[in-house]
Amino acid sequence: MMFTRRKLVNLMVPLIIEQVFLGTIGIVDMLMVAPVGEIAISGISLVNSINMLFHSIFSALAVGGGILCTQYLGRGEEDHGNQAARQLFIMAGGFSLVTAVGCCLVNPLLLSGLFPTARADVLSEGVTYFYLAALSYPCVMIFDACGAVFRGMGSTRIPLLGSVVMSVGNVILNGIFIYGLKWGVFGAGFASLCAKAAGALCLMGVLAGGNAAVSVRKWKKMPGDRLMRKNILRMAVPMAMEDGVFHVGKLLVQGVVTSFGTSAIAANAVALTIADFTQMPAYAIGLGLTTVVGQCIGAGEKEQAKVYAKKILMVSFLIAAGLSALTWAGAGQIAGIYRLTEETAVTASRLIRFHSLICGLTWILAFNVPCVLRAASDVNFILWVSVFSMWVFRVGCSYLFREILDVGVLGVWMAMGLDWIFRAAVFTGRLKSGKWLEKAFI
Repeated sequence: MMFTRRKLVNLMVPLIIEQVFLGTIGIVDMLMVAPVGEIAISGISLVNSINMLFHSIFSALAVGGGILCTQYLGRGEEDHGNQAARQLFIMAGGFSLVTAVGCCLVNPLLLSGLFPTARADVLSEGVTYFYLAALSYPCVMIFDACGAVFRGMGSTRIPLLGSVVMSVGNVILNGIFIYGLKWGVFGAGFASLCAKAAGALCLMGVLAGGNAAVSVRKWKKMPGDRLMRKNILRMAVPMAMEDGVFHVGKLLVQGVVTSFGTSAIAANAVALTIADFTQMPAYAIGLGLTTVVGQCIGAGEKEQAKVYAKKILMVSFLIAAGLSALTWAGAGQIAGIYRLTEETAVTASRLIRFHSLICGLTWILAFNVPCVLRAASDVNFILWVSVFSMWVFRVGCSYLFREILDVGVLGVWMAMGLDWIFRAAVFTGRLKSGKWLEKAFI
């Protein structure tokens, strides 16, 4: 077998810890800015919905290039692995810079256009936070690309180091800028920008100075390769489109949320933050699953790929179910930490409990099973299923439920639940069919 139990543990545990640390950045920003008021929380939450769109696209590009690198390393072709990594960084760096400049140029118009029903003071805080968030996009892209390359090599402790630097730096700087200098929302955004830059520099420094299978030192005399870029794009573009469409849909759904008022925006923001944190360990296992299955596919060991997929999916399901049960039980206490008004806290705890129920039952099948399919290059199938499910269930039903149900912002989360149930059913069927094993880009 390609991966012993000890090797799997060494791969997965740092990934889980890393994602927990990364998840604390959003939570810490929200918690530490909470004393400023619900307007500040609401402003940050509007921008976070946009951040999630671009961060997901960056992550998809990085993972797409990383999967190709992983498959080459599984075949023992280090030169091709380095070539894939080099092309990934060239494309990722250019794309993230263009995105950052574009977002800064259209910032106020974009926010007011996306959220026309939001209050002027909420939009003002959002504009401030978005400038700083956009400037951090190249740092996020480089961090994600480095992480994907290290995971492709089976090394997860180095990305963990970068996450610790980023998370600890964010907490310290938040304390200085928000409480010490009284910079409020600007302080939260500037702290995140500095922390993300430090994390990216940390990982890039290790990649540049090491002698691992993939290293910047090996790129100096490496020529450009049009076929390599094409293969990366064939892998990454469907993934980026999938995540992009998914989060564009979420932005439209955020517009539905804003129509329910500032209290609903704040409650939704708190619930989303807790939901993301709950999903982090399972998401981390999904990243490790991509590495394991990708190396097995690259080595031609399809039966091992199926065995590892089954075992790892079961472990991730148990972890997701356990964390969901804990957040369901502690929903009221969790909502109370954010110093919300009584009405907002009640709504937030209701949303947290609903998410806990649907996450524990369907999240792994809806989002970790696709990790197995992607690792085998079955990216186009995932794209079309995800686009259909997002627009029919997540977006369409959010607007429908607003009109026909009297449940407020909970209707948006009910629509999300339908989206997850559909994805879980279709992707599980694809996994069992074995058709994902017939795809190959190298």
